[in-house]
Amino acid sequence: MESEPGATPDVSTIPISEFRRRCLSLLPAMAESGGEIIVTRRGKPLAVVSPIRHGGSGSIFGLYSKGGIVYPDPTAPYYSDDEWDEIVDGWDADTS
Repeated sequence: MESEPGATPDVSTIPISEFRRRCLSLLPAMAESGGEIIVTRRGKPLAVVSPIRHGGSGSIFGLYSKGGIVYPDPTAPYYSDDEWDEIVDGWDADTS
């Protein structure tokens, strides 16, 4: 059962020794519930294990369709001519 959109997933904290013993049963349960596991070593967080969120078409081309960087024209320059001149002038001032 996957979490509702916008719902906060369950977060569990588990020592690394227990994670090693139980990971084969923890991972499918975590993927079904949508929760996350924080793996600790001596009480300090070591890693966060979370399920892959499937919400797109399954194509890598849709990975950044929500919240990623999208350029309207990928061939357009990033900086305007004036901005670029300021950057280059800053470089020249640093080398003087």
